[in-house]
Amino acid sequence: MLDRSKKTEPPIPMRNIVFATDFLESSRLALDYAVALSHHYGARLIIVHAIELSHEAKEAEFLSRRPCLSREHALARLEAFAASVQRVGINTEIDLREGEPCAAVLGSAGDNNADLLVLGTHGIYRGLQHVLVGSNAEKILLSAPCPTLTVGRHVMGGIDLDPRFNEILCISDFSPESVPAAHYAAALGRDLGIRSVLVPIATDNAPGDSATHARIERFCAELAGNTEFPNCEWCNPAYHLDRIATTEDILRQSEICSDSLFVVGVHNESRWNRHLHTSFAYELVAKASCPLLSVHGAAQSNPDR
Repeated sequence: MLDRSKKTEPPIPMRNIVFATDFLESSRLALDYAVALSHHYGARLIIVHAIELSHEAKEAEFLSRRPCLSREHALARLEAFAASVQRVGINTEIDLREGEPCAAVLGSAGDNNADLLVLGTHGIYRGLQHVLVGSNAEKILLSAPCPTLTVGRHVMGGIDLDPRFNEILCISDFSPESVPAAHYAAALGRDLGIRSVLVPIATDNAPGDSATHARIERFCAELAGNTEFPNCEWCNPAYHLDRIATTEDILRQSEICSDSLFVVGVHNESRWNRHLHTSFAYELVAKASCPLLSVHGAAQSNPDR
């Protein structure tokens, strides 16, 4: 368990939060979380939406030198979103972008120096057992320049202006990407005044084999090298060997404790990406009753930024 008496690092910077919306119900649920975190941190909230105009619409805009109906309609909806948020005292801006949704959202996150990106998603089913989160959400999750909070369709709604998470569950597969995720989860737990728990997930190898032992030892050594984790159970290989969970265990936990927050590490070349449509990380986004915060191994929020 985290030693909460040691506060050697500054709190997580959360100055700019970008919220991506497609105006569907799933993104309205995610807005609740974006607003709550913006309120807690006093952060600026940027609401971004992407429009893809037809050739005819672009030509009409060029000839008339006026925005087309699609652009006007999207702008009006963004302004309505912003007005509802501004009423609770949050500094809110809108960002309407033309182009492919994934590129537009990632561009907004980069241009606005986002410390957090928030988006909603919903499950789309193909066949009997294959679940797709959606190509845009998938690309954003793996390519965002900052941590990303993804709110799935099973996540509870109706949260108030305080991000009332009961606890943070950092899911670790002992990969290099799990280390920055553990650091972020611990720091976020300090910021929110809640406990952070590291939950080891079963890898492709059996828990007792030498390959798994080696992965756990490397993971613990990297954690122990950071001042956040001195004399911490998280740095003890035995802690992980005794607690390795399955996908089903963690999804069941999300149903029991739906007010938790899951944190995972992701990287374009990691197994989270290679097996996204069949692995645990994918199932978390599509099925879990808790929101998922993904920390990109190469794109963590920088305290000195």
